Amino acid sequence: MLLKLSSFFILFLSCLLLLAARPAAATEISYSYYNTSTPASEYNLGGKRPLLLWLHGCRQTTEKFVDITDVVAKTQHLDPLIIAPFQKSKLNILKCWNFTSSEMQKRDGEFMQVIDEVKKHIDSGEVDPDRVFVGGFSSGAMFANHLALCFPDIFKGALIHSGAPFNVTGSMTLASARDQVRDALACAQTGAHDQGLASRRLKTLFYIHGKKDKIVPTFMGRNAFTQSVYYLDALDDKKFNKSFRVTHITSPQGYSVRFNDGSSATYLEIEGMSHRWSGSKPGSDFSSPETLSIIDVFLELTQQLR
Repeated sequence: MLLKLSSFFILFLSCLLLLAARPAAATEISYSYYNTSTPASEYNLGGKRPLLLWLHGCRQTTEKFVDITDVVAKTQHLDPLIIAPFQKSKLNILKCWNFTSSEMQKRDGEFMQVIDEVKKHIDSGEVDPDRVFVGGFSSGAMFANHLALCFPDIFKGALIHSGAPFNVTGSMTLASARDQVRDALACAQTGAHDQGLASRRLKTLFYIHGKKDKIVPTFMGRNAFTQSVYYLDALDDKKFNKSFRVTHITSPQGYSVRFNDGSSATYLEIEGMSHRWSGSKPGSDFSSPETLSIIDVFLELTQQLR
């Protein structure tokens, strides 16, 4: 346990120091796009495409992350527009998304540039606003988690691989999980793009973690999942009243929680896996090709990005 904690805090403190040294400059984030060949003439009410926002982790490039996750091939039959932002070393020397920044707890900074990029493709008529999803790994998973919880009116679902709770700095204090969720709900209710809770689309939250992860310890993934259960419990009928049912998953180990309005939160732990992407292509320090294909599970949970 001490080893797990020390590994996480090294990463955590490194990001804190980087944030103190260099404020975020939203204009410096760049983007890569995949599946861009659909003709503009097909952007009509019946042919709008899903959008998948794909967020790399620390020390990764966009191209390498997209490649090892095999997301283009695995979603080819659905023809989604895949947008992969790239965190430049000018903003974070480890290329981490700045998950400890105060900007990540509200609609500001890196948040808003990425959201504006997503909205640009929705507003153009290319993307179906009811089929917008986000996925990420490590610091990208933390970013994805924050985006989904702060913008439930934009994102239909999220894949959170090896991530941590909303407001990870606050989760290190004695504040209750319910208090942390209230912070996320407050984020969802404010901002220039506020449709917020009144028109929320968010239905599927999916968390996965390796049991041997020493970079972001497993308890962080469990805490993020617990937060999401509280969050969806408040969203479905505006009350913390445990309006859900829980199913225990045995292989791989985990839980599925379903709510009265049809939304769900799922958590899986992969036996023997460290800080790697489950079911990825080989050839990277972040690859775990021998384990469960997490994209396949996500497509199943979202009914093929619907």
